Amino acid sequence: MAFQLNEIHVVEEEVKPAKLTKEEKRKLKVIKRLINEEFNGPHAAKLLKVSTRQIRNLKRQVITEGDSGIIHKNKFNKPINTYDEEIRVGIARLYRKEYRGTNFTEFAKIIQEEKGYEQSRSTIYNILREQHIRSPQRKKNKRKKTV
Repeated sequence: MAFQLNEIHVVEEEVKPAKLTKEEKRKLKVIKRLINEEFNGPHAAKLLKVSTRQIRNLKRQVITEGDSGIIHKNKFNKPINTYDEEIRVGIARLYRKEYRGTNFTEFAKIIQEEKGYEQSRSTIYNILREQHIRSPQRKKNKRKKTV
């Protein structure tokens, strides 16, 4: 039996270094000075307002990964409890087209019962506010002064 190996070509994508925020640049500067032994761990910890253990971890990450080691590993991940953009846009479009003028609580009840949306009233409120939709304000009737 002769086995034939298929050649697999792995294409590596060029990964552009992520831009650092001001805070990350500041951390990197302090950690690099620590690596160059300009000051010690406790002093670096005091400057960055973190523990010495975190300083050791940051130092290790910068040494092994380079400048990108300072970036939090979860920075580019989307939280698991966020709703898709389609749902957000759909709720806003539905409000604008069919339910304009309805207050948000009533709108939430309607779309939960009739349209089958599972989001809570507060989530629907937040989605509509993000889309720059304001709830209609109840206008108070001013009393006329009797003289």
